[in-house]
Amino acid sequence: MDRFAPPRIIAMPEEPASAPSRVLWQSSSAEKAVARIAIVGDFLPSGRLALPEGETWQSMARLVTPVFQDADIGIVNLEAVLDAAGLPPRRLNGLGDIVSAPADSLDYLVALRLQIVGAANNHSFDFGSAGVDHTLAAISCRGLSPIGAGRSLRDSPGVFIWNGPENLRVGFWVAAKATRDPATRRFAGVEPATLARAMQALRSLRAAGAQFCVGLLHAGFLRTSHPDPEDVRLLDSLAAAGFDVVAASHSHRISGARLVASSCRTSACFYGLGSLVSGYISSSLEAEGLVVVVSITDQGALAQLEVRPVVLSQDGWAVVPSEAEAHAILERFEELSRRIANGSFSSQFYRDVSESMFDVYWRDARATFRESGVSGLLHRARRIRLRHVKRLVRAVVG
Repeated sequence: MDRFAPPRIIAMPEEPASAPSRVLWQSSSAEKAVARIAIVGDFLPSGRLALPEGETWQSMARLVTPVFQDADIGIVNLEAVLDAAGLPPRRLNGLGDIVSAPADSLDYLVALRLQIVGAANNHSFDFGSAGVDHTLAAISCRGLSPIGAGRSLRDSPGVFIWNGPENLRVGFWVAAKATRDPATRRFAGVEPATLARAMQALRSLRAAGAQFCVGLLHAGFLRTSHPDPEDVRLLDSLAAAGFDVVAASHSHRISGARLVASSCRTSACFYGLGSLVSGYISSSLEAEGLVVVVSITDQGALAQLEVRPVVLSQDGWAVVPSEAEAHAILERFEELSRRIANGSFSSQFYRDVSESMFDVYWRDARATFRESGVSGLLHRARRIRLRHVKRLVRAVVG
């Protein structure tokens, strides 16, 4: 993976600045919000991320505390295997990284009240099924709630119900489209992001009394801020099916959003949340993220929806952005949202893909040949994903 260090160097402040935000929607009713939920993208505590001398995972969280200070609970995608010492990693053919992190990194999430930890992504099985077991156990031992991996399609989808104040019940489901290891009827893998599984999850959540439902998906495409049209259709279909908020992350870049209003409710789709922490940054656009903060009434109705930007230091730690940085991030978010609304994002996505994919596969092929020779190239060729070929064709023919 390419390395790019953003030019901004972060000093360790005693008191972090207040958090900029932008309200996207607010209810016209006078109902008071009783709870706030934070929805976060990728937490990738690996790569060149390192704790500064004298600091801990918990103390580093203070750099971004203002963004989360009024949230009661949050959900985040953990894009790493935890407690993997002694486990054999899977073999990689070409580019990419095996991603692992110490279990202590979860103290960062504890400090920010990010209690629900998604384990559905393309790194979940970097150390096989044992790595998944270690990760889920490490999360549970910290008093956090893991969902998104370790079940087969014969099992019901893993979900989580949060019992909030005044009898409020909020449901969560985590799944992945961008994964090599989707669950099958025989294989307990990563929860697949399909409409059928989403409907099963939604029925389970409603049966458990959930009044408000959140879906977090690992979906998107690297090296573009524009969402895959297939992912847009998927997220939109989940909102139409009954999820109140659906968000995606995987590209490590922010994207846009869309509000879907009906006669009885307003739902929202966020097509790219970027990163909260990352030791792998290949461009300045990967050094930022969005935190969605959802305010909910005691009846499970959406009261307010806002986004709060974060920026990543050159070492990959999230901090509160300056006013100018926050303005630039939020303006780009709104411009991407306009492109999604008018449909122009689709052609731009395929242009981005056509510019980056040939280069990615060429560098991938060279790395594979150096490691495994011709046999490795043949094996790699069999693994070229059909959806990547389809994207290239669409980029050419429109």
